[in-house]
This record gives sequence, C-alpha cells and structure tokens, in this order.
Amino acid sequence: SKMAVPLRCIVRTISLSKNTAVVRSVSVIPSVSGKLLAPPLNQPTYTQPTRHVSFIDKLTAEQLWKGVLAENSGALRRARGKRTKKRTKRDLNIGQIIGEGKDGYVWPGLNAPVMMGGVIQEIQKKDSDPEREKKLIEERDAWYKMKSKRVKRERGWTGGTLGGISLGSPDPIGNRTFEDFEARVLEVRNVFNMTANMGRKRSVRALVVVGNRKGAAGFAVGKAQDARTAMKKAKNKAVNVLYYIERYNNHTIYHDIEVTFQNTRIKMRKQNRGYGLQCHRVLQTCGRLIGLEDMYARVLGSKNPLSIVHCFFKGLTKEQETHQQLADRKGLHVVEFRPECGMRPIVVASPSDGKVREDPEPEDDIPDISLDLKDVRKKEGVYKNPWDGIYRKEYRF
Repeated sequence: SKMAVPLRCIVRTISLSKNTAVVRSVSVIPSVSGKLLAPPLNQPTYTQPTRHVSFIDKLTAEQLWKGVLAENSGALRRARGKRTKKRTKRDLNIGQIIGEGKDGYVWPGLNAPVMMGGVIQEIQKKDSDPEREKKLIEERDAWYKMKSKRVKRERGWTGGTLGGISLGSPDPIGNRTFEDFEARVLEVRNVFNMTANMGRKRSVRALVVVGNRKGAAGFAVGKAQDARTAMKKAKNKAVNVLYYIERYNNHTIYHDIEVTFQNTRIKMRKQNRGYGLQCHRVLQTCGRLIGLEDMYARVLGSKNPLSIVHCFFKGLTKEQETHQQLADRKGLHVVEFRPECGMRPIVVASPSDGKVREDPEPEDDIPDISLDLKDVRKKEGVYKNPWDGIYRKEYRF
C-alpha cells in the first residue's frame, strides 16, 4: 500500500492595495491516488493591514542631519580621523515650491488661484519638465556659493593673521548702543584641553580690546569652537569691563611709568605732541583706542600679548597719578618747567582744600629710583640708537 501523503497548508497572499493584503488559507487534501485535490474557493478570508516603515519616515530632518554631520560626542569619537573635510548642513528646500513635486500638479489655493476667469480651477497635472531636478540643484549650489563668498576684510598688522583687524562696534545691550566704540583683535590662537571623553579637545581663544578714543577702554578674552564666534564673544564681553584712563592734554600720559605684571615689564615715557606712538604693536593698538597719541614704551621680559595688555592697563589705571591727585596727596603745589616757557615754573595743580603744607618734603618720601644704564648713557650723550635713520612703521588706524 502506498504511504499516506502528509497534510500540508499553503498560504496564498493576494495584494489588493498598497497598505492592505488579503490572506487566504487553502487546505490541500490528499487523494487515494496520491494526487492533490484543490479545495473549493469559498474558503473564509480576512484582511491584514501592513505598513511600510523606514527610519527616514520616523526621524526629523534635524535628527537626520545630526547623523550625517556627526555633531554629538559619540559620533565624533567613532568618526575620528575619517572625515578630514568638514561637512556643512544644506537646506534642501531651496528652490522648491509648495505643492509642486516631481509630477508637477496644480493645486488651486496652494500654488495656483482658486478661480480664474470666473471658473473654479481643478486639480490638474502640469507639463513635465525633465530638467527640473537639474535646475533645483543649480539654484541650490548658486545660493550656497553666494553665501560662502568671502568678504574682503580690512588688513591688520600683517596680511595673513587676524591681529589688528577691526570688528566694528559691540552689540547693543537693551536700549544702550555702543556706536562710538570700536573693537580690535589683538590675538587669535588655538588652545587645547584634555578631557576624559573627547581626549584632546581644541578651541579658539581671541583677545579683543575696545575703546572710544576718549579715555574709555577695556579688553576681554573669548573662547569658542571657531574664530568668528570667539571674537564676537570677546567683543561683547569687553564692553562690560571698561576702564577710564586719564590723559594729559588728551594726547599723552601724565608722567613716566614703570610697571610689572608677572614676567612682563613695561617702561612708558611721556612725550610731546607730534612724537607718535613708538612702542609694541599691541600697545599701539590699545593706545589708539584709549586716545593716546604720543608715548614711548618698551616691553621687557615676556612678550605674551595677554600679559602685555594686563601690564599696560595696570600701569595706566593704578600706577598713573594725575597732577591734581599728586597735589592732594602731597599737600603742595605741582609746578611744571617747559623749555618753550623759558624753564619758568608753571603751577598746574594745587591742593583741593587750599591748605598748602609748609614743612619740607621728608627724605623718606623721595623715591629711590633705580636708573637704567641705557637711560644714563642717553643723558650722557654716549648712547647710539641702532634704529637711528631707519624707518619704523607705526600702525595707524
């Protein structure tokens, strides 16, 4: 006798629409001869909805761009060294018209008027444009090319660095504007910080000084991932920390100053009108924004721009003393001797209370000044300046 054929079940799927499928269960009954007998077609059927899902449909555009650009820390760690060229986020909606797709349909009320010539318009298909995608790509590339076009900036100290360039006026704070202030870059450099997750993390540090050329000035440091943001942060931060610096006749300092900050030492000398600013280029930029026009300064020790600026502002705000402050402190008249006036004493300040001290100046109050060998040789007339006869550029702006 022949072996019985095992009972099998075949499932047949008939697709009726895009999102619905009909599943029919068909039983196959073996016959005595071993042939399969087809069952009747009146078997029960039922519908099973299906949905085509992709991660592109689930995630938003911002989340998709984050995955492409590797903005989060985990993606940066996994993709270190793989992408040498930085990718930029692009707006794919540039050139697109609401309601029009690849097929180019006319939707009344969306991309076409509802009524035209007294007749209500209907949804209809426009003439196909085979070059539509090409035009969109060209328009998008032209827009990004125009956006990324570099604007020619003002030259600073040199052509290849950002030091000395102007950043314009700081951003307003509430109703207060700073149109009379100007900001200048002194230094832009890369700094690094070793972290546990990211390793050696790079950022940009910018040193910016602001001033109104009338005695008010300040400086600040800003840090960010790029130079433009760091300079903007430093500019807006510096205007919140302003110093007022006294000037003699609005062109120079009141007296010679020697100040020290950490490993930097600056010697400043008062000069007559027309001398100019003969000093370090960082001091020239700061002096212009303060309103100083004539001064000689020499930087000794460390030439770090941040230390130089700290030392310079320390000397002008804490070490400098006006004639009136000196007269009030000493209780005496302050006189000045000028060659153009025949070296006759000219009283420039008197005590505010009008009481002049009659006792002589005590010897302890006479400062013990340590003279520099270079200054002594200048007074003796035996010092020869190596820069005599050589043009020295002064950074004016």
